[in-house]
Amino acid sequence: MVYLSKIRKLCDKKGVSMKQAASDLGMTEQSLHKLIKANSTKIDTLLTIADYFKVEPAYFFDSHSGDINLYVKVKKEELTGLIKKALAYSIHGFGLIKLEWDEKEEKFNSYFDILEKQYSPTKEDLTYISSILREERGLNIKANTDIPIELSDKTTPKDITRLLMTKDEFDFTTAYYYSIKKTQAQEELQKLSSFIGKHDIQITPSIEKEIQELKDKIRYYEMRSIIGGK
Repeated sequence: MVYLSKIRKLCDKKGVSMKQAASDLGMTEQSLHKLIKANSTKIDTLLTIADYFKVEPAYFFDSHSGDINLYVKVKKEELTGLIKKALAYSIHGFGLIKLEWDEKEEKFNSYFDILEKQYSPTKEDLTYISSILREERGLNIKANTDIPIELSDKTTPKDITRLLMTKDEFDFTTAYYYSIKKTQAQEELQKLSSFIGKHDIQITPSIEKEIQELKDKIRYYEMRSIIGGK
């Protein structure tokens, strides 16, 4: 579950008023209060807010401790979790492939890269993932214990991501994926419209159909890029 009320705490830590934060974020104070009260927002907005306060988007979820540390500590058992998460993001269509040290902030910044092609686990991958899940449960690390860990070559990538991710992680990456697809469709529509306008092309039924399909895609992705809603 998302907790946007944490924005108030972040304002205190940053030393800014809600009014100033709203202005910096390009919205009115009333809009920011409304967003917090509704506890729901678009993934694009959440990413902007997280970037403004210099926190990871995960900070707003209940699975996050709430601490904002300027250092990274990784215990041996946590390494398994990091491997699991990297696999999950890759299968879900992302690559958690870059960690960059910020000398000014003295912390690691992680970056998501959208993959052009979704990673499909091989039989060997499935065996490895299964062993990770068994080890995790053996260490009594919180896991999706109500879901069987028996995997086969008939298991779909989505089945695996539901095993490897918490519900919050799955919902967040799904919304993030759709927000990127929405942006891509918007750019495609803009390029098509500019080309038509530049060359004074007549709108034929086929072109009109293509435009409408892009608009439908944008609406479809828009609805699925919202997190925190009921």
